[in-house]
Amino acid sequence: MNPSYGKKTWIIGIGSTIVFELITIIIRLISGISAAEVQEKYYYPMIFRIHHMFWGLLLIFAGLLFIKRFPKLRTWMIGIGMGLFFSDVIHHFIILPLWKGNIGWHWP
Repeated sequence: MNPSYGKKTWIIGIGSTIVFELITIIIRLISGISAAEVQEKYYYPMIFRIHHMFWGLLLIFAGLLFIKRFPKLRTWMIGIGMGLFFSDVIHHFIILPLWKGNIGWHWP
């Protein structure tokens, strides 16, 4: 992999982490309810109830394993996957403990 792709991947990852976390916070502020409360009120198929950390891991692994022939696409897939992963981790282990007093972890 070209070294510049690694740097771009991290820039995309950090930028998308910030964007995804802001979106998560804004949605929570606008709706006034948590994801667990939404799941209790509405039925969503399991695929929509999975933490976005797992979607991020899926994108990272897909980028690493399946897209080696397309380095630009690979850079974006891994960067966005990192953003999804780190946004969920930051949300549950930094933002929610400061905001709500607990990590708000529910499965899925």
